[in-house]
Amino acid sequence: MSDKRCRRKAAHAAQGSTLRSAFQAGLEALRLESGLSRRDFAEQLGIPRSSYFHLMTSAANPSLDYIELIAERAGVDPLRLLRQLANSAGARRPDIRDRHAAT
Repeated sequence: MSDKRCRRKAAHAAQGSTLRSAFQAGLEALRLESGLSRRDFAEQLGIPRSSYFHLMTSAANPSLDYIELIAERAGVDPLRLLRQLANSAGARRPDIRDRHAAT
């Protein structure tokens, strides 16, 4: 499979990604907590402003290593960034264990 075709598949799979949305929500929540502008927050994280803005788009597909790096630089657990969406919605996705416990 060609490299270009693999990238298209990865981009397609990332569309509507719950984890990407959670990461974006978590990162934005951290920025708002800090009271910094997007530019200043990107600078604090040690990434270019353009990279921060790209992370907030639907085209973003950050690796786990990059998420860990951002979390480390922000001084938070990486899981905090990925949990943000579920926490802000006040609910979580049903788990198969929940269905078995109810029976």
